[in-house]
Amino acid sequence: MTAKTKTARFRRLISHGYFAPELPPCFKSEDLARWRESIWTKISQVPTHNNRPLGIRKFTSEPAWFHFPRYGREDRRHGVINPVSYLAIAKTISDHFVQLRSESRKSGISSSPLIFDWSGQRALVRPSVDLRDDFRVELSARLDGFVEADIQSFFHSIYTHAIPWVIYGKNFAKNNRGPAHFGNVIDLYCRNSQDGQTIGLPVGPDTSRLLAEVVSSAIDASLKVKLGQRNPTASRYIDDYTIGIEGGASGERVISSLRRAVSEFELDLNPRKTSIRSTSERLATGWKQYVRASFTSGDSSADAFSEYFYRINIISERRPDINIEKFALRSRRRAFTTAEEWKRVQDHLFNSYRSNPTLIDFFVETHVQRHLTGRDVLPDRVSRFISGYIGTLIEQDRTGEVIWLIYLAIKLNLSLKLSEFPEICSVENAMVAILAAEGFRRGVINGEPDYTHWNRFIATDALRGGMWLFTYEACRTRCIPAATAGIVRADPFFAPLIDRNVAFLDLDSAPLSLAEFLRSRHRENRRTQAVRLDFNDDFEFEIEEFDEDFDADNNDWDNDPADY
Repeated sequence: MTAKTKTARFRRLISHGYFAPELPPCFKSEDLARWRESIWTKISQVPTHNNRPLGIRKFTSEPAWFHFPRYGREDRRHGVINPVSYLAIAKTISDHFVQLRSESRKSGISSSPLIFDWSGQRALVRPSVDLRDDFRVELSARLDGFVEADIQSFFHSIYTHAIPWVIYGKNFAKNNRGPAHFGNVIDLYCRNSQDGQTIGLPVGPDTSRLLAEVVSSAIDASLKVKLGQRNPTASRYIDDYTIGIEGGASGERVISSLRRAVSEFELDLNPRKTSIRSTSERLATGWKQYVRASFTSGDSSADAFSEYFYRINIISERRPDINIEKFALRSRRRAFTTAEEWKRVQDHLFNSYRSNPTLIDFFVETHVQRHLTGRDVLPDRVSRFISGYIGTLIEQDRTGEVIWLIYLAIKLNLSLKLSEFPEICSVENAMVAILAAEGFRRGVINGEPDYTHWNRFIATDALRGGMWLFTYEACRTRCIPAATAGIVRADPFFAPLIDRNVAFLDLDSAPLSLAEFLRSRHRENRRTQAVRLDFNDDFEFEIEEFDEDFDADNNDWDNDPADY
């Protein structure tokens, strides 16, 4: 059997598409993926409260939310869907993926197609913004101008009823709302995963990206009709449109056509990011190559790092709209991990993170990798930094950064003073709460914790709310006194998970070593480059070709005796 089966897609969407990549690697879903079929069989047999079948279709829940920094903009809200709801969504998508992908292929202009990645870090191949930039540069050879636009709050604004509209047509879908049509079932499960809300898909899981691509592909098809062009000179990167102005048309007409196309699906354009541009403008290409050439290979002295940070600042000032600093630091991971004059380099990292919070994951990963390789991380300095800064982050509801910093403290076995951030015990965030509880249990956070607020969520009904991850993991591990496994087992939908000891938090396993991480990133870059070369050939994709290429994984996805 090849990897491309329904159960393999089901597993991949769970193992590599569940937790948002903006979370630290201690949050895992491999157990859920391993036992997916047996758990799904059991929860799909749970009746409703009045003993009718398919109680899963009545199961409503709320995601566990967190905010992660965005460059130059407000933090974005990300969600971790309740695992019972996610199983339902992923199962239905996996069973009908071929038809969903067929709908997405009607786009003809997408540079973010649906391609499963069987050996990378995510379930789906990550789209590359370079494809958008390549397309815009190529337009200079043919046209005088183009329209750039993106959809306002795309993921958070998607109307879940639009999913069956895309698959069956709006009129048919409105007159045929029953579960006999899988598009309606996906719509139902998406709504139920957000406490019945019809607006929005949580940012983070790959199922949301997949469904968003299906919806945006339908917008593309509508746009072609409104432009009166079967093959318009256009490209879309996720929700970011580039549309060439051709055939005597005006830019205003192109914008009007796009606005009418998106409005058919209850969406609108972002006025701040919609404009008419000339192809004579200089485009921001080549900066990555310039950044890579700005560091002297083999020189890991503090002076070399100081010069590198100075160069980064100069380049960033020239292009303040691009997060050049994050790319620059990531491209030198090995150098940071092996740097000898660490105190001076660390000072630069403290400063960079404070000024650019999107660097939080790099900041943490660098310290963890140095620790794993036996190099000094100056733990007392890191402890003082976290203890003194985390209160500010809590006050500003910057939960994504709090999550990463507590994770760092646990991985380095630091000593934090609760007296400097006592408010952490009242933070109503599932990931913050469970990590802090583990920090108390392990002696990383020193002080007497007040569990009064969190104890409110040590209850069976809390498994359906936004604190579900805290409730489940606290009861599974008993990291706080009031928690017991029986609280979870009392919910028939969660009992199969706790019976298998399914874990969503693993703080004891080592993350990928630097060498393993770099190899994984190299493979991912090769896949991205292959997609880019194919796209640049004719600005279209041969999806089946890439599905075959990306099947080259050593894992036998369909031969797992423990699965059942």
